[in-house]
Amino acid sequence: MDEKSAQVFLPPRERCFERLRLARFGETVTCVHCESDDVVKRGTTGKDAQQYWCKGCETYFNDLTNTIFGQHRFELEEMFYIVKEMRSEPTAQIARDLGRDYEAVLNFVHKVQDVSGEIDEFELYGVCEADEIYVTAGEKGIEDEDESPRERGLKKRDEDDSNQTNHRC
Repeated sequence: MDEKSAQVFLPPRERCFERLRLARFGETVTCVHCESDDVVKRGTTGKDAQQYWCKGCETYFNDLTNTIFGQHRFELEEMFYIVKEMRSEPTAQIARDLGRDYEAVLNFVHKVQDVSGEIDEFELYGVCEADEIYVTAGEKGIEDEDESPRERGLKKRDEDDSNQTNHRC
């Protein structure tokens, strides 16, 4: 997919902010510093995030403050795209889709995975997919310290007094 095609599939920026606000604050925005609900809107940031002023602790914060989305050069819709696609697409493909540096996308994917690991409880539903698993099915190839390694291959004829072939008398 080229860069123009990927742009078509990016979610709208305002919708991303709405989803983030709803997931983060619910119906009422509360201060991220003191948890007061006495906050007022105060414009937007350079990334179009809604900025708030807390009357309780007299500090500013915005939709992205203290989130994994806050300190990145990616646009919010690009980060949502990465989070959505990282389950099914290789990181290199996502980087090509967005026209972004592979290392930057990979670092963001790792950051999301680290944060996801801190989630205490979640439920799986629907179809769940797992990568392949390799199970050891015996001890073939494992050497025993007490014994010499077994010999491999056939022995040459008449090398041993055991009859490898039937000799007729």
